[in-house]
Amino acid sequence: MSEFKQFNLSSILTQLGEERTKRILSSFYCPLNKDVEEFCRSKAIEFSKRGFAQTYLIFWQEGIEKEFIGYYTIAMRHFTVCKKHLSNKMFSRVKQHGTYDNSTGEYIISAPLIAQLSKNFADGNDTLISGSEILQMAIERIRKIQQEIGGKFLYLECEEKEKLLTFYEKNNFVSFGKRKLDKDETNLEGACLIQLLQYQN
Repeated sequence: MSEFKQFNLSSILTQLGEERTKRILSSFYCPLNKDVEEFCRSKAIEFSKRGFAQTYLIFWQEGIEKEFIGYYTIAMRHFTVCKKHLSNKMFSRVKQHGTYDNSTGEYIISAPLIAQLSKNFADGNDTLISGSEILQMAIERIRKIQQEIGGKFLYLECEEKEKLLTFYEKNNFVSFGKRKLDKDETNLEGACLIQLLQYQN
């Protein structure tokens, strides 16, 4: 029987130790986005240790064999939303759950950020899972977290590419703004990232 298995990186570190965990992460390869590749290989462990973000590794398991096929990372973020970028329906939801900032005329929302998400293209492992399946895993995990602590929104950012925007919009995300790249965000194209949010019913 084959199935997907998800493991928290913090748990893997505890069970296997840092060197074995680094070997697993070093096998990650993504020619489409070097930023997600570098994060997995070089930053995920440190972010996990310092509590900045939690990374979940996804494996395809068949019998006793496991293949590392993808990962996603979740963190908490604050972001601001302006009315002019949203439909009336979405803005009414923002008003209910956000905090109004009189100085900017925007609403501040705290929500889980899907900070990284990608398939592992090494050895053809990307064929074992779709991007939508990884995204839904991340969304479902956030939904369970919000059932415990509250919250209605999810947040993510992506490069300004039509294919990426179409992908997220098909998965019920709405774009609402842009964020300028930070100085250390050197593996991304363009000068800005598109900001998107999703409301959880």
